[in-house]
Amino acid sequence: MHQPKRTWGKWLLFLALTVSIDCKKSPNPVSVNVGENAILAACNPVSGGPETTVTVAIIIAQNSQEVRVFGLELSFDSEIFQFEKVLEGNLTATWAAVDGNEVTAGTLRIGGFAGGGSSIPRNSQGALALVQLKVKETSSAGTQPSQICTNHYTDDIATFQPAPSCASFTLKK
Repeated sequence: MHQPKRTWGKWLLFLALTVSIDCKKSPNPVSVNVGENAILAACNPVSGGPETTVTVAIIIAQNSQEVRVFGLELSFDSEIFQFEKVLEGNLTATWAAVDGNEVTAGTLRIGGFAGGGSSIPRNSQGALALVQLKVKETSSAGTQPSQICTNHYTDDIATFQPAPSCASFTLKK
């Protein structure tokens, strides 16, 4: 049986790992086989102070079936971040809708459906959605790491792993 190339999946995992940890001048590459139905969260930038806009990419790799509809939750520390908006990712740019709503402080429900747009074909790699958060003015002193996590996958991404998938952001004063 022919095994699909996992080059993109490895690259996306490397990107997520280097983006989700504090960047060093010489990051050590990590080569990990992400397997099928992988989902990753990565934030850019990985650190910042008040008024910093943080973009969280929700990335998939090696989906075993086409994706026409998806749903998930994204959680974050509502004392550090304020929800701004959800944008389409490169894989969902032609979709009828990709959107999100804050259901409780620090929890977003995000979803999308292709409608008349193109479905995401098998073995794709890229972003389903981009979430923009703004760092609030806080009374916290010093630096503080915070986790931004995706979980509760539904519809065509219900079997994706890991669950949760988290990215780290370090608040700097």
